[in-house]
Parts: sequence; structure tokens; C-alpha cells
Amino acid sequence: MSLRTRIATIVATVVAVFVLLGAAGLAFMYSGVYDVSASSRDIPIVAKLLHGTYEASLHRHAGADVAPGDLLSFENIRAGARMYDASCALCHGAPDRPLSAVGQGIQPAAPSLLSASRRNKPELMFWTIKHGVNMTAMPSFGKTQSDEALWQVAAFIFAERGVSKDKYDLLVHGDDQVGSTAVSLKSPTPQTGKD
Repeated sequence: MSLRTRIATIVATVVAVFVLLGAAGLAFMYSGVYDVSASSRDIPIVAKLLHGTYEASLHRHAGADVAPGDLLSFENIRAGARMYDASCALCHGAPDRPLSAVGQGIQPAAPSLLSASRRNKPELMFWTIKHGVNMTAMPSFGKTQSDEALWQVAAFIFAERGVSKDKYDLLVHGDDQVGSTAVSLKSPTPQTGKD
């Protein structure tokens, strides 16, 4: 067998494999076998692949936006708390409050953003809040809200991880005498958990 014949055989085999893989993928897609309902959990490997894709995309696309210098001022944190309560708590929860029916019904479930174990890096959270996440219930708030408002929510969920119900309620409903809870972005924070 000549070299040219071997190369032609290899190329034909590779093309045939790709055609078969494409045909199998289309057959699977149109078969309806995979359950896309929100009432059932994703198969673990699918969930891992989707989450890995999200993480990689987030780290590739986010981070170019520069946080305001006063990001963690009390005013920004309180404004972010109020917007979070009005727009985010429905799916992501609030301290000592049962998750809403909407929050309980979405799949994949929305992360508990106020969990003490999360990092909630402001630049990553800003990008996610602004652009949303395809194939989840996370909308793009950048279509309806200003960057300033989105940075405020990012400030709140960064600064108030593990917030108590009382402090949450003061931030959301309290008056100007609550006091300052501002922290510095350069202050040491726990770096365990998820973005």
C-alpha cells in the first residue's frame, strides 16, 4: 500500500467518524430521550460539564470591568441590599426567609449568594449580573439597570456574605442611622467556596 493510499484511508476514516458522531448527535437531539424538564435534575456528568463551561466562560469574559473606587461604601452596600431584596432574593434567597416558589422551581437551582463560604468576587458578580447566564434562569440585568446599580448589588453580595437576618433587614429597610459597614477590597477575606 502506498503512502498516498494510506493517507487517503486515514482521511476517509476520520471524515467517516466525524459524520457518524454528527449523525449520532442529531439522532440523540431529535429523539427527545434527554429530559429537559426543570422538575428533574440534570445527569451529574451533564451538570458538571455545564457548570465547568459556565466557570470557564465567566473567567474568560469577566474581569475587564473596573469597580468604582467607592464600591464598598455603606451607601453602595445599602443600595445593593435593596436591589438584591427586590430583584435577586426571589431566586437566591435571603437570611431566614423561605425560598420563593420561583426559586424552588428553577433548575439548575440558583446559588445561595449570601452564604458565608462564597467568594463573590465583585468583578465576576458584576459581569454575571449584567450579562446573565444562558440555559439558566439568570437574566441579563444590564438590559434594564445601570452599571452603578449592578456594582451596588455586587458590593452587597461581596461585603455581606453570611449576613444575619437582623443586619439584612436593617440594610434593606433601615434608615440612615444604621451606621457604616464599609470594608476595604484589600482587607483579608476568606477565599474558600465558589465564585
